[in-house]
Amino acid sequence: MSRPFDESSSARRRKPPDTSPFRAQPSAVGSPTGSRRRTTITFYLTDALRNRARSVYRATSFAERDSSWSEMLTKALLAEVERRELEHNDGEPFVITDEPLTPGRPIGF
Repeated sequence: MSRPFDESSSARRRKPPDTSPFRAQPSAVGSPTGSRRRTTITFYLTDALRNRARSVYRATSFAERDSSWSEMLTKALLAEVERRELEHNDGEPFVITDEPLTPGRPIGF
């Protein structure tokens, strides 16, 4: 007996968009110059997103060959950076600077 179609449960199980062109290979994670110098950053996210990301890390870190939580987050950030470079700069890196970001309230959209 088949179950009736439930749109809400279907939406929860939908496949995420294909981001394979932006997947960082383990050796590619890092700066374009190949520098191994590391730094820390601080940012805010919801508890729900943090917990979801932790669950993903715990469930997939071996299969994805993540050596650490930090490496998984670095791969995620690199994938978004590469996506934006492709979308907004013909796939080329933007001019790299170590100038601090402008403090204050974020721009409203």
